[in-house]
Amino acid sequence: MAILTVYTKLLDRTLDGARIIDMGSTKTCQCFVLPSASVARVCKEYLAGKYAFYILVGSMGIGAPLAYIGQTNDFADRVIDHKQKNDWWDVALVFVSKADEIFASETQYLEYLGWKLACDANNFHITNSKPIKEPRLSDDKKNDMELFFEEIMFLTRFYGCAIFDNPRIDTAKTEINEVYTVEVKRRGIFAKLQYSPQTRKFILLEGSLISAIETSCSKKAKEVRTLLLQDNEFCKREGNLFRVIQSTNIPVESGLPSLPAEVITGTAMQGPTALKNRDGQTFAELHPKE
Repeated sequence: MAILTVYTKLLDRTLDGARIIDMGSTKTCQCFVLPSASVARVCKEYLAGKYAFYILVGSMGIGAPLAYIGQTNDFADRVIDHKQKNDWWDVALVFVSKADEIFASETQYLEYLGWKLACDANNFHITNSKPIKEPRLSDDKKNDMELFFEEIMFLTRFYGCAIFDNPRIDTAKTEINEVYTVEVKRRGIFAKLQYSPQTRKFILLEGSLISAIETSCSKKAKEVRTLLLQDNEFCKREGNLFRVIQSTNIPVESGLPSLPAEVITGTAMQGPTALKNRDGQTFAELHPKE
């Protein structure tokens, strides 16, 4: 069996800093992994004037991770605009041809392929404001760029970003999810949470009614509520309540249920007893050690 060697150059001499990933002399694609703090320095030295396909990756702490798909004839110049307008991204993955064999039409086709595959995979919230249309390109060049994009997907996966990966159906089938409700009748609050014992994560489900009024909840709950309630993609105001219009992850450490309960009610709550399943059993009864 042939061995595939992947080379990594640590530009900052640390595992968390800027790096270059490629597959040696037999492959032409090269991936620059650039934390936002390292972008200006590395771009000036390595990427000025180069045509590139790129992905900005980050998170706002709520819902799916965020990504922006783009292409440019000079990432060193383009990234200045991104740093001014998009402050949510943490890392840029920039892909160039080591032999400088891609130009404007090729990068536009790579951008189209990347945007389409990322949207189909639906692992990230793609922040591009407009759909990307397929550009005109000869069949020969399309074939070349599709082969080049296979290298992009491999290097993206090697870095640890699953933006193009299809969901693992077999894992989803074996995972058991529990559903709990949080209800405060006098305030009209009624919300559903999906909990995965395997990952210890909570998802606030679409259709839930959560409080628009905030009193004594924790600092962390207030931070999550700010992210959630100020985003029209997730919630819609209905008087003293917000209706959840898109299911979203609630970032919780160690599966503790009090945070999602406080996010829902806007007040201090004992999550282990506030969360109940359809049989009336509390979270504490089903997970006494949590």
